[in-house]
Amino acid sequence: MKWYWDLIYSPHVLMLIRKMYYSKSIVYTTSKPFDIIDITDDIKTFISECNFKNGLVNIFTRHTTAVLKINEAEDGFRNDLKEWCDKNVSIDEIYKHNDLEHRDPKTMCESKEECLNGHAHIRGMLMGNSSETIPVQDGKLLFWVWQRVLLFELDHARDREIIFSCMGE
Repeated sequence: MKWYWDLIYSPHVLMLIRKMYYSKSIVYTTSKPFDIIDITDDIKTFISECNFKNGLVNIFTRHTTAVLKINEAEDGFRNDLKEWCDKNVSIDEIYKHNDLEHRDPKTMCESKEECLNGHAHIRGMLMGNSSETIPVQDGKLLFWVWQRVLLFELDHARDREIIFSCMGE
């Protein structure tokens, strides 16, 4: 846990605020090519572990073919989204990203199969969000009734590292 002081100055107010910054990473193992993992309870545990009361919590994925989104963790929604992705950004389409003879060598993977993921990159861009920031008040996420933080695997099953950080008091 890191503590630091911020000096906030405006023409009307001069304040010295003590702020806390805490960070950790958790690795999630996805189990299939289009997987959805609800990580909300881990965020709540993280907030509790760092004795965090008020401020912001940020969740960040270190991957371009996985995204984080706030939405409902409801099976109908999950199935609808998978069907939409399969229909509109099919794994079976031809993608220039998958043309390994013409692809930028700096972006090549160790195994050929791992590189054939043009669909996952496009899905990631369309779905957006490599991070989510959520306000915290009195140690609780300021979510509405059904909101959850979901990790979406858009490529193949693998380990995904998510960085958790909070800032406030």
